[in-house]
Amino acid sequence: MLSCGHTQHLRHQPPWQSRPWVLDPERRAALLETPFPCGWCAQGLPPETTEEP
Repeated sequence: MLSCGHTQHLRHQPPWQSRPWVLDPERRAALLETPFPCGWCAQGLPPETTEEP
């Protein structure tokens, strides 16, 4: 869960983004606690309306 209250999964094989760093333990560790832009917040949606399946 993001600090804004929304949920976001970062997968290594999403259909529209390449995130090779999720497969490398050192690169993953380096990105922990890094701010992540929330797409739900960008749309102005409150956390309670954006549950993932």
